[in-house]
Amino acid sequence: MKVTNIVEQIDIGVPINLAYDQWTQFAEFPKFMKKVENVEQVSDEKLKWKAQVFWSHRTWESTIVEQVPNDRIVWRSTGDKGYVDGAVTFHELGPNLTRVILLLEYHPKGFFEKTGNLWRAPGRRVRLEFKHFQRHVMSDALLHPEDVEGWHGEIRDSEVVSADSDTSEDERQPSTSKPRKAAGRGASERSTRRPAAKAASSSRRQPAKKSTGSSRKQAAKSTSSTRRRTPAKKRS
Repeated sequence: MKVTNIVEQIDIGVPINLAYDQWTQFAEFPKFMKKVENVEQVSDEKLKWKAQVFWSHRTWESTIVEQVPNDRIVWRSTGDKGYVDGAVTFHELGPNLTRVILLLEYHPKGFFEKTGNLWRAPGRRVRLEFKHFQRHVMSDALLHPEDVEGWHGEIRDSEVVSADSDTSEDERQPSTSKPRKAAGRGASERSTRRPAAKAASSSRRQPAKKSTGSSRKQAAKSTSSTRRRTPAKKRS
């Protein structure tokens, strides 16, 4: 039996956590992959696959032997008519650019699988399905990232050593909203106090200005009256 090795890579213009989270949603693969008919998540490390191979339908089971969040997923499979072992790795090229590398080891057993393997059909199919994944992430997951809920547990030697929890969600979403709100309230209180203080100071200053203005007017009246009176005394 000839084993086919397939290596594909693709760059996706999204953060690494978004690309990883979307890949861990195995049950959604049939939505955007043409030949994948069904994926059942039996447990965190167990998966059941159903796909179309030419005119036939094949099923196989996969076990995740290693999974590290935002880094890699490695699995082994078993199936009567063929199976696929492989790994997928995630590499951050920039804040909004991720490279995904897919390595597959295809073991064909059935007649259709061996015939398609001679035509290198599995490699072309994987390349096409990989592009479907890229298109789905760019068109759907990127526009609605809040709908993508990835699994951030860790698996070693086919066993879950660190289950997904709310702490991982808190780490991905830093709680900076509360301090910002508090700062916003403090700033609004300061802004409301300053105009009040200015109004109070202006209200205090206004009577002082009026008093000085009235005293000046009174002084001007008194000087003008004295000036008018003195010529009257000289004429007499």
